[in-house]
Amino acid sequence: MLPNEIKARIEGTLKTTEVQVVEFSGGTDHYSVVIVSDEFAGVPLLKRHRKVLDAFQEEIQTGEVHALSIKAYTPDQWEVEKTKLRFY
Repeated sequence: MLPNEIKARIEGTLKTTEVQVVEFSGGTDHYSVVIVSDEFAGVPLLKRHRKVLDAFQEEIQTGEVHALSIKAYTPDQWEVEKTKLRFY
């Protein structure tokens, strides 16, 4: 999958305010994603990840998506987190 396809899938699955996708292996199967959504409010981290991974079950099983690193935040958490990042 391409980064824009990963982003579109996430945006089609969750009501997001921000989605960032980076392919980190130089190919098309290792991705790091940052997802900001109100849907994560009150949801434990593991369940947040499961919501995202459920959208890619077929691609994970076939190996089309080999690795998916997920950072899942509420909008309030993201405001705090991005102040910690140098590039933001």
